[in-house]
Amino acid sequence: MQASSQVNQVGATPPDTARNRLSSRRSERFTSSPLDVRILITNVLPLLLGCMLGQWLPTLAPNPQLHVLWIPGPVLLGWLLFTPRSQWRGCILAACAGTVLSLLLVPLSALPRLLASLGEFAMVAMVAWLLLRWRGERAALEDYRDLTLFLLLACVLLPLCGAWWYVLALGGRGPALAPATMRELALTSSVSYLLIVPALVNVARILEAPERRHGWHWQTLGLALLLLGLLVVLWTVDWQDGVVTPLLTLAPIPLLVWALIVFGIAGASLTMVVVAVLGMQLGLEAMGPFGFWTPARNLLTGQAWTLCTGFALLFLGALSEQKLSNRIKLQRAYARLGEVTGRMLVVQEEERTRIARDLHDDVNQSLAAISIRLSTLRNHIPPAERPSVVELQDQLLSVSNDIRAISHELHPSILRFTGLASALDAFCIKRNARGRLRLRCSIEDAPRLNDEQELSLFRIVQEAVNNVDKHARASVADVLVCVRGQNVVLRVDDDGVGILASHLRRTPGLGLISMEERARLLAGTLHVGTSPLGGARIEVRVPLRDAAPRGAAGQ
Repeated sequence: MQASSQVNQVGATPPDTARNRLSSRRSERFTSSPLDVRILITNVLPLLLGCMLGQWLPTLAPNPQLHVLWIPGPVLLGWLLFTPRSQWRGCILAACAGTVLSLLLVPLSALPRLLASLGEFAMVAMVAWLLLRWRGERAALEDYRDLTLFLLLACVLLPLCGAWWYVLALGGRGPALAPATMRELALTSSVSYLLIVPALVNVARILEAPERRHGWHWQTLGLALLLLGLLVVLWTVDWQDGVVTPLLTLAPIPLLVWALIVFGIAGASLTMVVVAVLGMQLGLEAMGPFGFWTPARNLLTGQAWTLCTGFALLFLGALSEQKLSNRIKLQRAYARLGEVTGRMLVVQEEERTRIARDLHDDVNQSLAAISIRLSTLRNHIPPAERPSVVELQDQLLSVSNDIRAISHELHPSILRFTGLASALDAFCIKRNARGRLRLRCSIEDAPRLNDEQELSLFRIVQEAVNNVDKHARASVADVLVCVRGQNVVLRVDDDGVGILASHLRRTPGLGLISMEERARLLAGTLHVGTSPLGGARIEVRVPLRDAAPRGAAGQ
């Protein structure tokens, strides 16, 4: 009994912990109000207004059975496909509220329309759940299997079930039971799902990913409107012969292909919506390429053309979308790799700074203390042994100077206080004093850059000179820093053996990789070529967008 009571006490939740959890949930509920407002603006209001207008627009047609698009169901399905599942309840309730409010605009047959719409919304939610369940982690309507499932479920099965449910909502009697009416309802619904759902999903995709907006410019949008206007003129002109008018069904094909190339699948889907609605509406008015027969037959012809063209455009757009998605993933991978490289370089600089500080502050101070103790010891030993102590002090002084030089090379403090030009001058003087390679520095009034740019350019010069000293077998190297247009140009030329292009492509060294990464992090470029001196030339170009005037930098 005591053991069980102890176990219960250990497993029970303390009252303070439960109270803290309750208060945290209340605080989360209180702080989620901005998110609810955003959801209200982005999901609830568009769906509510869309369903209201979708219920009202078919009643404006002379024959309510012959209308071009059915909006409420496709709008809800498109919204559910790009909305998180946690927000589906609000979307469905908004669509139902818009349908109920539309009774004020559509008083005739209010209850059957309401029952038909609510039943369709339930089927739409089921289709959306099935599509997302089979889609997995892929983007909506991007894979061929997903497109096939979408066409079967949303463009075939759902319109048939919706038409059948509409007949049941009307009581299964009257003209609604006729096969022609069933066919018109199913075709209108199928065309609507084929046009509206991909347009909504793809527009939402480009709004979430700025990389997909590469072709959306004012110039291309103006050209698209001009081409649409030209299509309207071609379709509204009364061609007297019966040969040209049927050929006008091919006129939108170049426009759709151009929109797919320039704007992507989102622009092609929107263009397809405009072209299809225009063609079917002109057909109802006995105009355009589908205006040869009765309004019902003209609408049927336009719907058949829309279904065939829409299917082909959807699969062609999927191919283009997959290529674009792969390219965006590759760009993001390169961006993440660049971020990792940048962080590694930052960590490397921090470690160099720490090592330089330890060498300068600790090791050099210890060597100075040892030298002082040797001076004291020298005064207490016989004169015959003092030269050995003096020699030992000279060796300590030489080691201290070497450590100081290494410390300054690891962390050039002169770069931070006086700028890149002075740091490069000091670097060239020190290298000329201790090595066989002769450096010639030339600074042509370069502007004062920010700390990151100056440090990266200085490291590039260090790495380039080290490579020349180790591998080029050169005697002279020129270092040039100048301004050419809107770029800062850094060149390192040598008279050595040079670098073969095949060697660069096959096995680039770590030094070249480091220099290239530093140049890329500065939004610049690095080019390796042949120098006029006979060896290799390393040239770096960095844009001047972050440069500051010398006076401002000094202040």
